Amino acid sequence: MFYSLFFLITLSIATGLSHGTKPNWSGSFTVTPLCNREVCCCLSGEVQVKEVAYFFMTLSGKLVGQCNGLSTFFLPTMKPSTFSTKLPIVGVMNLSEDSSTVTVESPLGLQCNGRAVRQL
Repeated sequence: MFYSLFFLITLSIATGLSHGTKPNWSGSFTVTPLCNREVCCCLSGEVQVKEVAYFFMTLSGKLVGQCNGLSTFFLPTMKPSTFSTKLPIVGVMNLSEDSSTVTVESPLGLQCNGRAVRQL
């Protein structure tokens, strides 16, 4: 009996640990100065990522730089179940494994990449 109980406890712990951490995309992030405003349209200040339904989220924030008169950004999108997703216009968006940092690889090149750190 003891061995059966021990096996079940060990199995449940191992199963829980094997799934790893899940990404937490939702929250407020502070943009760090990485994007070159002289040649790119960049997010600035605070970026909000909000879950609007189980499978959906929105990204919003202020824009600066070469944005053709646009001053705000709003993008509804599918909520990824992984730490990386590809978004139209934005490029590849990656979330660190501890969900503290978002990085963006712009399709326009390194000078337009972005980075934001979760606010505590």
